Amino acid sequence: MSTSNIPSPGRHPHCDLPGDPSLILTTNVDLGDDKGDILKRLSVLVAQSTGKPESYVAVCITDKASMIFGGSDAPLALGCLYSLGGINMANNGKIQSGVTDVLEKYGVTENRCGGMILHFVMKLDLHQLF
Repeated sequence: MSTSNIPSPGRHPHCDLPGDPSLILTTNVDLGDDKGDILKRLSVLVAQSTGKPESYVAVCITDKASMIFGGSDAPLALGCLYSLGGINMANNGKIQSGVTDVLEKYGVTENRCGGMILHFVMKLDLHQLF
C-alpha cells in the first residue's frame, strides 16, 4: 500500500480533492444517456459561477441513488461544492439555481422542499495556517 494516498496528520481530506472547485452531486433520478452532457453543463456552470478556469473544475454525479428527504423519495438532489475561495452568497444562488435548471427535466424542482441542497465548504490546508 502506497503511503502517498494517506493524508498527513492534521491535513483535512478535503485538501486532497481532485479539483478546485469540486462539485459532488447525488440524485435519486436516472440521468440515463444524458449524464455526460449534464457533467459538461455543470462544469461550465461551476467555472462561470466561481470565476475559476474550467480546467480546474471537477464534477462527480451519482444517479439512481437510494435517497429520501422530508419523508419522501420524490426526485431530489444533494450536492457539495468544495472550493478555495470563489464562494459567496451571489454564486451560491447561481449554482443552486443552475443545478436545479439542469435537473428539472428529471423532476428535481427548486420548489420541492429540499429538492436541491448545496453545502459550500471552504477547503483549507492547515499547514498553510501555521
